[in-house]
Formats: sequence, structure tokens, C-alpha cells
Amino acid sequence: MVSNLKGKISKVSEYTIKNPSAIREIMTIVTDYKLHPEKYPRELIYLAGGWPQDAPPSTLREALSEVIEDDNVWVEASRYGATRGQPEFIEGLAEYEKVIFGRRIYPEEVFVGGGSTELTATIMTSILDPGDEVILTRPSYLNYERQLQIETRLDIKIKRWDIIRNYEFNPSVDNLQNIISNDTKLIFITTPGNPDSQVFDDETIEAVVDIAEDKGIWVVIDVAYRAFIFGNYPRYMSRSRRENEIWIATLSKEFRIPGWRISYLLLDQELLKAVETIEQARLLCPSRLVQETLTKLFYDRDKLERTKLDYEETRKKYANIANYTYEYLVNNIEGLRPIKPTGGFYVFFDASRYFPSSKELCSSLMNEYQVALVPGFDFGMEGWIRLSFAPLVNDKEKLEEGLGRIKEFFDSRKG
Repeated sequence: MVSNLKGKISKVSEYTIKNPSAIREIMTIVTDYKLHPEKYPRELIYLAGGWPQDAPPSTLREALSEVIEDDNVWVEASRYGATRGQPEFIEGLAEYEKVIFGRRIYPEEVFVGGGSTELTATIMTSILDPGDEVILTRPSYLNYERQLQIETRLDIKIKRWDIIRNYEFNPSVDNLQNIISNDTKLIFITTPGNPDSQVFDDETIEAVVDIAEDKGIWVVIDVAYRAFIFGNYPRYMSRSRRENEIWIATLSKEFRIPGWRISYLLLDQELLKAVETIEQARLLCPSRLVQETLTKLFYDRDKLERTKLDYEETRKKYANIANYTYEYLVNNIEGLRPIKPTGGFYVFFDASRYFPSSKELCSSLMNEYQVALVPGFDFGMEGWIRLSFAPLVNDKEKLEEGLGRIKEFFDSRKG
């Protein structure tokens, strides 16, 4: 008997099936490799995922041990909590921002959630109506467009602001002004960027926020990789939030705990109330165990200072491996056009001379040389490729092997 339910899925589901996340698709292969390595000619080298593989700060394990060993706190950590986050945790975040980033934030502007992916979706739902317009950079984080389509039930206008021009990071505020319309409700900026690993300067950020403020537009500033800026921090990273700004900060990257799913927003209080009531129906509350653990750390000045030192050493480590990866591509593979990273986890390069299709390139590299990269098509730039050095930041020997295989691959395509 044929079920009458066959094919009864939403148009949004049909869209997601036809447009899966490239990174999630690659993870399927990685999982298969771990289960059946005998199926592959050689060891898989994974340079695709945008998450750190080095251990979290030791201070975090110390704080977790204190939570587990305290019977009262352990029981509390197992219960439901407030939708917008535990008050003690929110107060602790203010201390964290002050010590680590030299920034003053106010508890009344803080909303705590699961991972930044969850909070990004909630922001979209809280602001956008059908037919509204959003401006994304080109390139931009690959999940933004998919989330916009899902949250608006496929009824959204998306425009792209080109921030890479002539193979350089060169965002033009004039170009942004030219694409803003009366329907524009949101502008998304990621700094450092994903996939481009570029840091916006103070002049550009302030100009964008000025223009948006004048036109009544919200500006989302996603700082997932702010703990991995290689040079001096721009001033906007430590100033107070401006009225029309929505900041997304994720402790998943900063503490190198992506599996813990913890992030927070800094936003207008009226908008915060909208986010809170939406999250009451979605997430209910962020993890109490994670919050209790981090609260222990935030209120211990010694742990917080040692965490800051850990961040500084980690930043140097990532800067060194980023520079090594970039220099290798420049000096050893003819015809690639990489952009030198200034923060984050990636080297983004143009390989269209070899393959017009970035998906075809990544598929061939995976099948022939067992190296995983991410196609630029999913970030809005066909022909470009994202290489993540983060998974091998502590294993330079394997990174060298992966880069060597990539060189062999491109050498085989010359001519």
C-alpha cells in the first residue's frame, strides 16, 4: 500500500534538500571515513571545517570540575533556566568583556542563547516580514542565505555587497549605499570574515552604521572570530554598542568549545524582548551546565586573567599557521590568487583558472587526493575555494602533507 503521506513536506524543506550546506555534506564523508577508512586510498586530510581542534583553555576544565564537585551547583546546573540567560552569567559576561576585550557592556542589552546559528535565525524572525530585503556581503558566511530563506518561508530579497574587488579586500561604502533601498531592513557584517578572514577597519564600520542609522536599518555585526585577530584590534571591538547595532558573540570559537553551543547578543532592549519571546517558543533556555561553568570562570579573576593569556598565545599560534599556509599557496602553486588572512581560520583563494566550478574542484580533490576543502560557490563567489587551517593548527606536519597534495592536484591540471 502506498502511503498518502509520501512527498508531504513543505516548500522550505524542498529548498533545503536542494540546497544542503556544503560543510555538512563534507562532514558526511568525514564520518564515513572514520567508520570505514579502508575504503579510501590514503588518510583523509580535513581542511574544510571552520572550528578549532586545539584544546579549550585549562581554566575551563577547572571551572567545570568545581561545578561537578559542588552538589548544590551540580543540581542547579541540571535544571531549566531563564530564557534570556542566568542573571549571574549575564553579569559575568560584562566582566569577561572588560578583561578580555577592554569593552564595557550592560546587562540589560545582553541576551544569551545556544550557538550563534540559533540566535542569528531568531534575529531574522524578530525583524523580517515577507518581502523584506537583506544585504549580505559577497562573500559571506554560507549559512546566512539558507537561514534567511528558512526563516522567511522563501519570501526574502537578498542583495550582495562586493567586499573583494580585484583580488583584494576592498569594501566600498559608496557601493553599499547604491544597493540600499526602502525595503532594506538588515545588513550583515562578519569581522573577521568567513570565508575571507578579513577584518573591517574602523572607518568602514562606522560609515556603514552611520548610513544604516540614517535610513532606519539594523546592522548585524558577527564577531565569531574576534579572539583570532592577528594584528591590532580595531577600536569598534572595544567601544559601546551603537543604537542600531546587533552584535553576535560566540563563546564557541573563543573558548574553542563549538560543541557546547553557547553565544550571546548585544542589542536594543525593545528588540531583546522580541528575541526573548521568540526563544521562549524555540529554545526555551540555553544550557544551564555551560552557563554555570563559565560563571565560575568569570567570577574568578585569576582564571579570567589566565584565560586572557591563553587567548593571546592562541592568537599568535593561529597567525603563524595562517601566514605559513598563505605563503605556501603563493610560492608553490602557480595561478592561485589567495587573500592574506588578517584574522580567523581561513585562506580564501581564486582557483577559477583551473576549474570554473568550485564544487567540481573540491569533489575532484577529495576523490583523487583525499583532501577536503569548501567550494566558494556556497559563499557567493564561484571559482573560489575556502581552506581552513584550524583543524590542523596543532599538526603542522599533516598540514604540510595536505598542502603538498593540493600542489600535486593543481600541478596535474596545468595546461
